[in-house]
Amino acid sequence: MALRPVDLVIAAYNAVLALVWLSLWSKTPVAPWVSVAHGAAAILPWALRGIPRVPSAVRALSVTYPIAALAIFWTELGRVQALRGARPLDATVERLDLALFGVHWHEVWMTSMPQAWMSEIMHFGYFLYYLVLVIPPVAILFARGRDAFRSVALAVMVTYLSCFLFYIVFPVYGPRAMAGGVLAPAPGGLFHSLVEAARERGDSLGTAFPSSHVAGASTVAWVAWRWLPRGWAALLTIAAAMVALSTVYTRNHYAVDALAGLLWVVPLQAWLVPWLERRVPPRGTGGRGKPAPASPHEVSSPTSP
Repeated sequence: MALRPVDLVIAAYNAVLALVWLSLWSKTPVAPWVSVAHGAAAILPWALRGIPRVPSAVRALSVTYPIAALAIFWTELGRVQALRGARPLDATVERLDLALFGVHWHEVWMTSMPQAWMSEIMHFGYFLYYLVLVIPPVAILFARGRDAFRSVALAVMVTYLSCFLFYIVFPVYGPRAMAGGVLAPAPGGLFHSLVEAARERGDSLGTAFPSSHVAGASTVAWVAWRWLPRGWAALLTIAAAMVALSTVYTRNHYAVDALAGLLWVVPLQAWLVPWLERRVPPRGTGGRGKPAPASPHEVSSPTSP
């Protein structure tokens, strides 16, 4: 079974996390075992590569496993941050936020526009993140095939895993966590309730700067311009902008977190991901580079909204 660029990226992250967990051996008795698990996961792609005939179920899993890996890595990150007990560096980010914008937008925006309808629009924008992260990649898998999905998975994993590694060395909690419940609550509503429920179940402290919500949504919008019709790509770009604005309104992020999340994506998707695809070309390209992008006819398909 051939190695793909996304396999190498995930393997590299597993290797780093094996070292991180090894450094936590005095904090919890499970640390050595988790370190071994990450080490085994790091070499698994090479082990599978040596098997001449891989079952079809394993081949199918090799396409979709980055989705499960991302969920596991995110959940694990909160545990790693708690065990490390690193001091949050919010003060540094707050100073940068004030220097860039002259005001902390997370403090003044909701206060100046507290209407229930505004709150619901912004929380809908925040909720869009979960839809943007899942639906477009799955749609690309069914519409454009496995190689297209692998390209999308590579783009998404490069963005998220680079953010995760940065969080480990530079933890920032974000304004809501640092306020300790002092901030006035947002008006209630359907999307407010959905966002709060998702946050309570899946939040990881120390992951505010850069905003992975903004980085992830921007990455999906980026790959949409390559693999989806222009109308859908434009809609996903608008959705990514709504996610960015909503992270500040809802006080989950400083404005500079959102800006950093957007800027984080550009060098990764413009240079690093194409370089990785050239270095390890996917099947079906004859070893000559990355998969062919959508043709002009495909981009302007009648299915565009």
